[in-house]
Amino acid sequence: MSVLVDTSTVPVADRFDYWAHAHGQVLHPLRLRRPGSGPFEGRIRAYQFGPVTLFRIEGNTSAIRRTSELIARHDPEEFQVTHLVRGQFRVEQGDRTAFIGAGDLSAYETSHPYDVQARSDFELLLYSIPRALFGDRAEALCGRTATAVPRVDAAAALAGPFLRGLADRVVTGELDLGSPGLSDCVVDMVRLVFDGNRAASDGPAEPSGEALFLRVVDYIDAHLGEPDLGPRTLAAAHFVSPRLLHKVFEARGHTVAGWIRSRRLDAVSRDLVDPALAGQPIRLLAAARGFPDPPHFTRLFRANYGLTPGEYRRDR
Repeated sequence: MSVLVDTSTVPVADRFDYWAHAHGQVLHPLRLRRPGSGPFEGRIRAYQFGPVTLFRIEGNTSAIRRTSELIARHDPEEFQVTHLVRGQFRVEQGDRTAFIGAGDLSAYETSHPYDVQARSDFELLLYSIPRALFGDRAEALCGRTATAVPRVDAAAALAGPFLRGLADRVVTGELDLGSPGLSDCVVDMVRLVFDGNRAASDGPAEPSGEALFLRVVDYIDAHLGEPDLGPRTLAAAHFVSPRLLHKVFEARGHTVAGWIRSRRLDAVSRDLVDPALAGQPIRLLAAARGFPDPPHFTRLFRANYGLTPGEYRRDR
């Protein structure tokens, strides 16, 4: 195991600048930004097996952009596959946009501009693979970046646990990084998902499904404090049936209610550690994010984070 970046090693005021600079050194030239100016936490660990590099990255809400100017500065010509362990991401490349949640797979490649936005605190596995390893299929795979392959997809159901299990066993030392054929296995799994899988190449079965999903999740984030936010109000706001809305979320391994609850909890968790809100009572912060019942909110928060809201605020 190699810890390449750990923001806890630098003063709080310098952490995000350190994080942004380190990305360019560890990965390739990137431009980073984030909302607000509170404390930032992040860590990058790396593992090398043959020509493939596995990065395990944890961080707070932030976004990265790779521009034509940065590509001209340096291009490793890599295909980068993400397996999101926790959090929510938006990935954009070319004319494609995908929104991925925990357990989903997506990808981007380094030779064309892209944007990746972490919409909450996150943990992800990033498999960085030289494009040359895909031979004459490289161009086809690179044309399928910024597509979401949900965890319920048949190919993702095979590849996701493999990529996650490999990463976990590398961390524990159960798997020898020098094992012959290990990188070949990763490349084959990536081919399965992004080359041989119709869901990745052709988009969701419902042509408007991805676009509708993106619109709805943006609407949810903008209306978290509304107590009646739910499937019926969302469906009405987007001129679709509740049945279709449920179908679009289920196709991506989520429920509408579960997504709303998760986003509300993420928002409160950020508010709890925001220095500008340090004097606000927890019950008011929760109510502003759609949790008017303090005991119910506390139970949900503890179940999700393993701490009460007060303990979370104190320990961060």
